[in-house]
Parts: sequence; C-alpha cells; structure tokens
Amino acid sequence: MVKRALLLACALLSSCAIPAVQAQAQATPEAQLLARLNEIRTQGVSCPGSGRRPVARALSISAPHAQAARLQAGYMTTSGRITHTGQNGSTPRIRAASTGVNATSVTEIVYMGTGLDTEQAMRWWLGSATHCYWMTEGRYTHAGASVVRGPRGTAYVIVLSSQPR
Repeated sequence: MVKRALLLACALLSSCAIPAVQAQAQATPEAQLLARLNEIRTQGVSCPGSGRRPVARALSISAPHAQAARLQAGYMTTSGRITHTGQNGSTPRIRAASTGVNATSVTEIVYMGTGLDTEQAMRWWLGSATHCYWMTEGRYTHAGASVVRGPRGTAYVIVLSSQPR
C-alpha cells in the first residue's frame, strides 16, 4: 500500500529521481570522491603494475575518517607539501586515532592540484600503482575524504581503514 502511494506521488510530481549527472554535480567534492571510489571498487579496475584487481565491496562512509582526512588536507594546503607526514610529524595512523578511528589497518591517499577537479585526482590515483592498489584493497571497509582549497593549491585526501577493532 505504501509503495503504491509513493509510486502515485512520483507520477504526480513527474519525476522522483534527480538525473545522476545532476546529483553528482550537486554533491560535495568529498561525496564525489567517495562515490567514485566505491564505483571503482565494486566494478573492479586494472592497476598499473598489479593488473586486474579483485572486486571489493563498497566502503562505509565515516565522519571520523573524514575528520582525519581534513587534518592532513589542511596541513598540505598551508604547507604546500604533498605528504603523508602531517603537522608535528603525525602519521596517517596517529591522525586517524586522534579522531576516534580504532582499526588494525589504516592508510591515506593524497593528491594536490590547482582548482577543484575531483576526477583529476581520481585519475592520478588510478594511474599510480601504489595508490590504485590501496584504493581497491579488500580489507578496507571504511573511508572518509576531505578536499581543502588553500593558498598553495587544493588538497585531496582519503583515509581508509579496516573494520574497527
């Protein structure tokens, strides 16, 4: 009964769905990155150096992971450095733990460019043997992203982890 009422309401409104392209254009850069990453993981991809990667399940989006990514993205835009070492020598694992991520495996992928182009960051990561491999690693189940524009460029950071302990 409820399903029938929803279908009728949709018909009266002429459309319930926003076209995918329009929806993606309205999404935040972080949501765009994570949606694209999940698309790659669930469809599979060939990575330089390691070939066809096994299909991996979609990642659960996590606010603490996004906060850890934001810490590094902010540091990169103010320092102008593309690095996994953060303020005061912090590492991806330390930053993730500081935001409440408690997992056995934690990794971070970073990119810095000019302007705002999430697909450019994704293409760069997919063209890198190391980044492509870790993005599609099946043990990772959770992720968060941050895109920060600053005086020295736009930093793109995704933090991935295994199941929480």
